[in-house]
Amino acid sequence: MKLLLVISIVITIVLCTCAKWVEPITYKDILEIEHIYLTTGYARDAYISDSLICIAEDQAGFSIYDRNNDTLICHYYGSIENARLIVAVEEESLLFVYDIYGSPAAISVFDISNPTNPIMKPPITGQTSDIEEMKCFHSPGGGVDIIWIHSDKYQFGNYVNIWMGSYFYDFPNALAGFDLDSLYIYLAGEQRGLYIADRNSGNIISETDTPGLALAVKVVGDYAYIADREAGLQVIDISDVENPELVYSFDTSGLAQSVDVEEDYLVVGSGGGGLYLFDVSDKSNPKFLDRIDDSEIGYTYKVFLSNMEVFAATRIGIVKLKIND
Repeated sequence: MKLLLVISIVITIVLCTCAKWVEPITYKDILEIEHIYLTTGYARDAYISDSLICIAEDQAGFSIYDRNNDTLICHYYGSIENARLIVAVEEESLLFVYDIYGSPAAISVFDISNPTNPIMKPPITGQTSDIEEMKCFHSPGGGVDIIWIHSDKYQFGNYVNIWMGSYFYDFPNALAGFDLDSLYIYLAGEQRGLYIADRNSGNIISETDTPGLALAVKVVGDYAYIADREAGLQVIDISDVENPELVYSFDTSGLAQSVDVEEDYLVVGSGGGGLYLFDVSDKSNPKFLDRIDDSEIGYTYKVFLSNMEVFAATRIGIVKLKIND
């Protein structure tokens, strides 16, 4: 009798002290695996367009696939120590790969006019340590506009065959992810939640706390969708940028670390919790649709929506999924 009492007490303590209850794996046959691009290293990031899939493969360099027929175009090792981020600007036939452990850490640049044979161009160095996220855009004025965040800085500059230098805005603490439009920068500020700043000056307009650590943000219309680490998915109404309001929360298994939205769908990459799919036809009130666990697709770093297909960057590679809805 005493033994049963002790066991009961131990179980109660364990349940009460857990960070979160691990929900059962839910399969509703909405998400269906179509193809897996197996990688040598972990797929830490990907660039996905109508024609190409470029994969940052951690210690195994990067690879480029033809999306139309799922065939490998090239696998590049070269001098890259650890490919952590990757973005292509196809209008300029350039590929930007962040090598986090290079000597020094740098953004390597490649000419991919012939994607079977990437040719290295002058890299971007200086203020390139510990980059968490990077975006690259074809610049109307010529070349490529490159924006990244590292430590507490939002850094931006222009690449025209060589790096033309950069400018930065300082923020009160470390940044983990960002999104932007023509007027504002939306920054995932970890413990501080969401910052909204003026894009032209860097001045903070508002700050909205979130329950967890804000790691990634995707803005669609009047809403900011936050991957909030241990607190899952958060939705913030930003229709009034000076007074944003948290309007929705969904606690995921694992650690929510990436988010993407396309039309009426939203996906969350939740590390050991795998991938979550939501219906966001009502942008303020996502409806959970389906989940695929990491036991099937691998530990999930990042997720993407492209032409109504879902892509997950995981420890086994890039997993392409169809939405049957």
